[in-house]
Amino acid sequence: MISPDMPSNISSDMSPEISSTVSQEAFPIPSADEQLRFLKQIQRILQSGSFTSTYKFALLMSITRLAIEQGRDTGEMLTLDYQDIAEKFIELYWRQSLPFHFQEHTPFVLHQNTGRQAKIITSIQEAQARFTTIASLRRNQQEWDKLKKTVADTVKKMPVVYLQNLNGYTVEFLYVLEHSKRELNLLPKVMYNLRHFSEIIDELCQKSWIDFVRLNKNNHVVLDGLPDLDEFLFAPSRNQLGQVANFLIDLQGCQCFYCGKNLQNTNFAVDHFIPWSLYPADTGHNFVLADEKCNSQKNNYLASQQFRNKWINRNIQYDHLISQEISQLGFLTDMNKSHRVADWAYQQAIDNNYLVWLGGSQKQLIGLVGA
Repeated sequence: MISPDMPSNISSDMSPEISSTVSQEAFPIPSADEQLRFLKQIQRILQSGSFTSTYKFALLMSITRLAIEQGRDTGEMLTLDYQDIAEKFIELYWRQSLPFHFQEHTPFVLHQNTGRQAKIITSIQEAQARFTTIASLRRNQQEWDKLKKTVADTVKKMPVVYLQNLNGYTVEFLYVLEHSKRELNLLPKVMYNLRHFSEIIDELCQKSWIDFVRLNKNNHVVLDGLPDLDEFLFAPSRNQLGQVANFLIDLQGCQCFYCGKNLQNTNFAVDHFIPWSLYPADTGHNFVLADEKCNSQKNNYLASQQFRNKWINRNIQYDHLISQEISQLGFLTDMNKSHRVADWAYQQAIDNNYLVWLGGSQKQLIGLVGA
C-alpha cells in the first residue's frame, strides 16, 4: 500500500494543516460525474463482459474489500499485494469448493468454469483434503503461504488480465496492466470509488456470480430444481464461532456486550460488530458476544457511537489476548485493520444517512447521535 501520509515531494516539516491541504489538492476525490461513470463501467463489465469463470467477480469483490481495509477516502492510488488478493480469493472460494447438497442428488462440487473445473477450486480442494477448515489451514503457515502463492499466480494470469476487457477491447479504468510479480496498482480515484460503492459492487457481483453458476451447463444435473444458492455461496460459516463464543464468554465476564445482561442459562450469539451485510468478513477483533434479544434487535445495523467507543476500548485493552486466542482458531486478528474498516463503515453511514442502533428497539439517523 502507498504511504497514507503525504506525496513524496512534500517536505515532512510542513505543518499538519498545510500538508493536509496539499494532500487533498494532490489527490482530489472523484467528481459526481466521475463516480457515475465508474459505476456505469462496473455495470458494463458485469453485463457485457465475457465470462468463462467466476474469477472476475471474485477479483472485483477482493479489491473492493482490500480498498476498505487498506485504503482511505482520497483520490490517490492504492497498491495491493497479490498475496492479499489471493487471501481474499481463498476466503471467497473455500466454502464454494465444498460439495453442494441438494435434495436426493449426490453431493456435487459446483463448477465455476465453463470448461473443466476452475484451477483455484482444485487447488483449494487439495488443501481441504488435508485441512478440514480454513482456520486449521491458516495455522499451518507453510501450507497457507503455498496456497496463497498458487492462487496469486492464477489471479495474475487470468482475471487481472481479462477483467477490463469489453468486446475485445481493454478499458483500463481500474488499473493499468503491468507485469509486476507482487503488486497490482489501482488507478487514482479507484480506491475512493470502490470504498464508496462497495455495497453496490458486492451485490452486483454476487448476483452475477449466482447467475453464472446456475446457468453453467456443468451444474444442471444438480440445479435443475432451482435451489437457493445465495446462502451456500455467500452466507457466513458459523461452524467455528462456537469456539469464539467460548473465548468471549470469559473476556466479557459472561455479560452481553451491549446491555450487560448475564448470559448464564440464556441464549446468546457471536455478533459481527461491523455487520456482515456491510462488510462480509470474519475478523477476530470484530466479534462480540450478545444475548439473543440484543443480537436480534441490532440485526444488520451499525451500533451507536457509544457502543463503538466501548468496542474500540475493548480491542485496545485486550488486543494481545484477542490476537493470541482467536488467531489460534484461524481467524485474522489485525486490530488496526478492523478499526480502519469501522472508520469506513461509520463514514458510509454519515454520507448515506444510515440508521444506527441505540440499544433495545431504538434507532436513529447517525447524524443526530453524534456518530
